[in-house]
Amino acid sequence: MLNDFSGNVVINGTGNRVSLQRPSSCTDVYIEVSGGGTVEIGARARLCGQHIRLFAPGRITFGEGCAFNGLSYFHMHESATIRLGNDCLIAGNASFSTSHVHKIMDLDTGERLNPAGDIIVGDHVWISADASLWPGAVIGNDSVVGKGSYVSKEFPANCIIVGAPARVVRERITWEG
Repeated sequence: MLNDFSGNVVINGTGNRVSLQRPSSCTDVYIEVSGGGTVEIGARARLCGQHIRLFAPGRITFGEGCAFNGLSYFHMHESATIRLGNDCLIAGNASFSTSHVHKIMDLDTGERLNPAGDIIVGDHVWISADASLWPGAVIGNDSVVGKGSYVSKEFPANCIIVGAPARVVRERITWEG
C-alpha cells in the first residue's frame, strides 16, 4: 500500500480499472474513470499534479519510471489509447487528448475531419512544458518534444520535434536527465 499518495481517484460505473504500481512519489493526482476505462501507472513513476480523465472505453498507460514535473492533463472523451513508454519525462502544463471533443464534418460527404485517435510515446522521451499531443501523435524512442509544440502525427526516434504544427529540427540525438 502506498502511504504517501495525495490526490483523488473517482470511479463511476462498472468495468473500470485503475492500477498504480509502487511509484517513487505521488502528489496532487486526480484520476477519474468512467465508461469502461483503464488507467495503468508503472512502478517508480514520479507523479506530481496529473489530471487524468477517461470518459470512454480506453486505456491510459504510463510505463515504469515516468517522471512528471508539474501539472499535466490526460483526457479521453472517445475510445482510444494513450501510452507513455518507460522512463519518459513530462514537463508542466503538457496535455494529451485523444479527440477534439467536438466533431468537424464535411458538408458534402458527412465524413468526420477530426476523428479520435491514439497517442503513443516511446521509451525515454522528454516532452517539454506546454506541449500538446493530439490524435495520431506518435513519438519515437529517445526523442525530445520542444516547449509549446503541437503534435498530431508520427515522428521517428532520436529527434528533436518543435513547433505548431510540430516538425523535426534535428535528428540522431539522445538526451540525459
